Amino acid sequence: MAFFGHVPIAIFLLGVIFGCAPTFADLREDLRDFVAIAPRRRIGYIAARYYIFDPRFRQAVGFVRSDEFLKTWRQVRAAPDVVALIDYLNEYGSGYDVTSLVDNLPQRLRAFQLSRTVPVEMMLHRDLTTFLREAVQTLPRAKVYALMSQKVRQGGDFAKFYKALRDKQFKILVDRARNSSDLKAPLKRLNEKNINIDEILQILFEIINWGPQNP
Repeated sequence: MAFFGHVPIAIFLLGVIFGCAPTFADLREDLRDFVAIAPRRRIGYIAARYYIFDPRFRQAVGFVRSDEFLKTWRQVRAAPDVVALIDYLNEYGSGYDVTSLVDNLPQRLRAFQLSRTVPVEMMLHRDLTTFLREAVQTLPRAKVYALMSQKVRQGGDFAKFYKALRDKQFKILVDRARNSSDLKAPLKRLNEKNINIDEILQILFEIINWGPQNP
């Protein structure tokens, strides 16, 4: 269970939102600041509990660890509408290739041996989305808002990147990619593995909306 104690998925999600451009020192510091106020021990406990009792959650984690996930991710990444979305993020993220966050995830998960032994009578029916929502609920929303507002006022690369996430163009590019005919097959495969992209995107936009409305 060591993975969940140190790099829980909700913290990874915060990293995607707040730190997609770690090539510059100030953005690395921005990410550390947000991670520092997250209740990592509590989220790690929630993740461990999910992994023990929730087969749908385990299936999602197991799939992300697999070669099949990498094949699916390459299909997603190669779709023209996704390429346009990535280019947009890279432009406002100081040129960092945001896809490397997903590229490295399977290898990081494979480094940990996770038990699959679960008493049948104790199995529940929650999934990755349920976990993410429960984990996000533990985040100190007022502190996240205050820190985002402070960094936006200070300007710099974080303010530029956050403004791009709040821009309507970002939502347009996400919607276009989500509805691309090129993604029907890979998104269906993810859904079969209890990874619901629509719900994850909804959580992503909810957290983005925690920050200042007019950056």
